[in-house]
Amino acid sequence: MQKIKFMTDNTSLALSIAFNKHLSSNLLPAFENMMPTQAIEKYVTEHLSHTRDKVYTPSRTAFSMILTGIQEDKSLQNTVNIFNMKYEMECDLLKQRETELLLQTLAEDSKRKKKIGRPKEYKSKIPKSKRKELSNSTVAYNNARKRLPLELLHLIFENTNRPVDIKEESWHGYRTYITDGTYLQLQDTQEIRDQYPPMEKNGMFPQGLLQVFIRQGSGQIHDFEIGSREKSELQTVLPMLKKMQPNDLLLADDLYNTYYHFCMILQQKAHIIVPGKRGRNYTVVKTISTGDQIVKINKPKKRPDYVSIETWKELPNEILLRRIVYQYQTKEGLKTAILYTTLLDEKIEKSEIVLKYTTRWDIEICIREIKTLMDINVLRSKTPDMLRKELTASLIAYNFVRYIIAKSVENTDFSPQRDIFYECTPTHRAIFLDKRGRVFKRWSSGRNRKDEIKNYQTSYPET
Repeated sequence: MQKIKFMTDNTSLALSIAFNKHLSSNLLPAFENMMPTQAIEKYVTEHLSHTRDKVYTPSRTAFSMILTGIQEDKSLQNTVNIFNMKYEMECDLLKQRETELLLQTLAEDSKRKKKIGRPKEYKSKIPKSKRKELSNSTVAYNNARKRLPLELLHLIFENTNRPVDIKEESWHGYRTYITDGTYLQLQDTQEIRDQYPPMEKNGMFPQGLLQVFIRQGSGQIHDFEIGSREKSELQTVLPMLKKMQPNDLLLADDLYNTYYHFCMILQQKAHIIVPGKRGRNYTVVKTISTGDQIVKINKPKKRPDYVSIETWKELPNEILLRRIVYQYQTKEGLKTAILYTTLLDEKIEKSEIVLKYTTRWDIEICIREIKTLMDINVLRSKTPDMLRKELTASLIAYNFVRYIIAKSVENTDFSPQRDIFYECTPTHRAIFLDKRGRVFKRWSSGRNRKDEIKNYQTSYPET
């Protein structure tokens, strides 16, 4: 058997180092430039045409929610303070432009012959809302968040997760994605409990399963779903599999080594590489080289619970896969591993497929990093609709920063031996929870049972 060397350089490893540094810089102008303004205006015109011109317009509200995603202080008050500062700057600029225009008009009128009658008045046409000082109250912003359609945030996500001018990693003509899932803690309200019930009736907070497709190379989130703990990761990922395009390649773990998921991906004319840690019955059809075979897999008799009887009957009775056996070095010595893939192209060598799969370990495109850097271990919203908006806005912000960095280090090489955890993880952040799962940043003298609350301070071990 061929011995494979694992360590490879991957440009995307450099992105996480830069990511954490960018979070502390002023990203407001860059975020504004990346907002899909035309798509937002079109949506507002077609679906929200009766909305009055308020201070918190749908566009401003969405932008404020996205900007909150990169703030360490994600409170409503901090968001309102940032919004007010930005809004006042816009109003000052508007007043300055109007003053300049009025002075120009006044100068032109002074050169003309005066007309008989009432003198011309030079009044400001700026709305009153832009001339008076904004309130620091969070009520208006909170109501605007509730009014904002989740569909609009999804529209922004769809317009920002596929940038056309970014250099994408292509492997034998395939666009590579990595899928992963993790659990997020949710607020302990009855509405959320009904939709995201805890695994144990008494004792655990509600949790949501976040499943993502991450673009290899830029590290941007291509697609995502959030489900309850009652659904398995294999079930949560199905809507994303159905949206895969021809020549998409997915790197996944052994959990995805199922007949149904192989068929789903083949129906999309896409491909997948997964490890074969579990035993699987197969029939050898062709031997390409040592440890590299085309095999036939028969449809199992047992149908998964999440697959309907009609769908299961429509699946082919057999499929062809490529089975690769290889060895790798560990401290204990050589170990043998197996990969299964739908890639049957014999021009792609066994060693290339093995090396491609090993890039899945890249920590910078791991969902756990997204949880840590974007501080979404605990979602703060108290209703299912708002938690989806909060999550979507945070992932848009993550994609924005990834795009900025990917453009700046497109041709950078980076050693994977560098300690990415230490440099990327903001370990100085302390998260405090009360008994209801609510997040606060520091101790308050008004909080009772302080010793009991301290038991909830945690750094959240990964699930």
